[in-house]
Amino acid sequence: MSINKNTNLNGLKKRLNENYTWPSRFPFKFIVPVEQSNQVIELLDDNDIKIRYSSKGNYASFTSEKEVNSATEVINVYKIMEKIPGIISL
Repeated sequence: MSINKNTNLNGLKKRLNENYTWPSRFPFKFIVPVEQSNQVIELLDDNDIKIRYSSKGNYASFTSEKEVNSATEVINVYKIMEKIPGIISL
């Protein structure tokens, strides 16, 4: 992991801790090429995922609100999801 990425993650962790009281429900949002949809569903492991498709059907957006216990847990979800090719994390 690069120094810049560590700095970004530390900044994200700080902002999360400033804006959330743990445990808390956190909204995870991702956009992926439609071909990667199954990977998102599998990795998020949530029965209540909201899915929307782009107007041309090339992309899918996913929203999942999960109960998490810490900023570190939020960051870990993003780290797992970044393994999916073409994913955009919001």
